[in-house]
Amino acid sequence: MSKINFDYLNIFKEPPLMCAALVRQFFKRKESANGRALVVNTSLIGEFAASLPALREFIAAHPGKEVDLLVSPPLKLLAERIHGVHHVYTAKSVFDRAAEEHPQHSPVSGSYEHVVVMRISPDSYRTLAAVVTKHLKTSLLPMTAYGLHMGWRLLVGKTPKSWREVNFEMLGSAPKDIPFEEIFDFTDEDYAQLQKEVPLAALPNKLIIHTGASWVTNRWSNNNWVELLRTLHPLGYEIIFVGSNRDKADYDFIASQLDFPIHSLIEQMSLVQLVLLLRKSQYFIGVDSGPRNFAHVCDLPSITLLGPGPHMYTPPNPRDITLDRSGGRGLYQRFVGKKNNLFINRITPQDVADAFARLSE
Repeated sequence: MSKINFDYLNIFKEPPLMCAALVRQFFKRKESANGRALVVNTSLIGEFAASLPALREFIAAHPGKEVDLLVSPPLKLLAERIHGVHHVYTAKSVFDRAAEEHPQHSPVSGSYEHVVVMRISPDSYRTLAAVVTKHLKTSLLPMTAYGLHMGWRLLVGKTPKSWREVNFEMLGSAPKDIPFEEIFDFTDEDYAQLQKEVPLAALPNKLIIHTGASWVTNRWSNNNWVELLRTLHPLGYEIIFVGSNRDKADYDFIASQLDFPIHSLIEQMSLVQLVLLLRKSQYFIGVDSGPRNFAHVCDLPSITLLGPGPHMYTPPNPRDITLDRSGGRGLYQRFVGKKNNLFINRITPQDVADAFARLSE
C-alpha cells in the first residue's frame, strides 16, 4: 500500500508566516539600538546541524552584541554549548514532532536591536509577537531563490547547492569551513563525563550506524544491513547503533541475525552526548538523517546512503562518500512511497563495503 508524505509539505507554511511577521513588524513599536540580537532557527535536528557553521560565523561577526537563539526544544541544550551564545529559548518547529514536547520549553520575550528569522513556525511566530525589535530580517528571499534553484537543478538532473551554503546567505555572510572546536565549547571534562555516563563511548575503533529515517524511501533494507555488517565485522570495529525509539526494531532484527555482538545506544543519549560520541568515533554509516548531518559537523569520516531526492545536505569534506542509485529519477518517492521497489535498495551491501574500503584507506 502506498504512503503519502505530508510531512514535507509543512515547509510551505513558512513563507506566509515570514510575510505576516514582516507586516506585523511594520505596524509595531520599534526598539532603539541596545546591542542585542535574536536568531530564530526553529528547525529539525538535521537542518540545525547544517546551519551551525553559519550561526557561529554570525556570532563571531558581532562580538559586541548579545546573541540569543530561538530553537526547537530538542536542540536547546546543544545550542547552549555554541561559542558566544547568550541565551537559548524554544518554540516548536513547523513540523511539530512528538520529540518537541519538552519540559524545558522557554519562550522568548523582550527587546532586540536585530531579529533574524532563518526558520519559522506557527509557534515561533506567536512567540515573536512578544518581541520588540528595531530591525527584522527574514530568510524569505533566500529560501524562495533556493526553491527556484532547486527546481531548475532537478529539471536538468544536477545536484543543487547545499543547504549549508543557503544558511550563510540567510545570515549575510559568505560560506566558509568552521572547525568543530570553533563552533562548540566542549572541554576534556565533557568527554570524560561522557565515558562515565555512556561506557560504550570509551570503546576503541567505533563505527557508528544509523538506520532510521522519518520517510520509508530513505530507509535501507534491514537484510542489507545484516549482510554489510557481516562483511565489515572482520575489520575489528566496535559497531554501535544510534537513533530514536522507532529505530529499536531495526536494531533488534539486525542483532538477531548476527553471530557476533553489536551495541545499541538507541534512545539512551541526549543530543549533546550524541555529538560528543560522534566526535570521538572513527567512522559513520547511515541514511539521510540528523545523525548523518552531525557526523559532518564533527568531521567524522562518513558514508551516506541516499534515496531519490534533491540531496541538499552534501558533505563539506570531499573525503566523505554518498551513495545514490536513483540516477536522478524517482523524485516522486519523496512524496509517495511503497516498501517495495525502493531506489535506495539498489545500493548493495557490497557497494557500501567497497565505499568503506576507500574511506578507510
